Amino acid sequence: MICAYWGFVLMSLHLGLHWRVILGAAGKMLPKPEMDRKKNTRTWTARLLGAAIAVYGLYAFIERDLLSYMLMRVHFVFFDYSEPVLLFILDYTAAMGMFIFLGHYLGKGIQKIGRK
Repeated sequence: MICAYWGFVLMSLHLGLHWRVILGAAGKMLPKPEMDRKKNTRTWTARLLGAAIAVYGLYAFIERDLLSYMLMRVHFVFFDYSEPVLLFILDYTAAMGMFIFLGHYLGKGIQKIGRK
């Protein structure tokens, strides 16, 4: 179980390091904005949405106590069958989004430091 949770975190961070490539591919599929103002609005909307997902992901990470699984404080994971499956998937996806967000901006920070 410990490897599964650490793999989840590390793969999410790795995906965040390559997030620019994914954004570039997605940008090619979307129509080009006609004005710079529209592009700027779309960029900031995406950043705010990413930050909101990261904040909710942090909440889900803490609420589900995923760190205790990662540090082997809890040896078994029990699924609460009274909880809707969609909420479970949403929480884990948001936690993944948080690590993607962290990996993306951590990578940008490391690149900025490397240029100096």
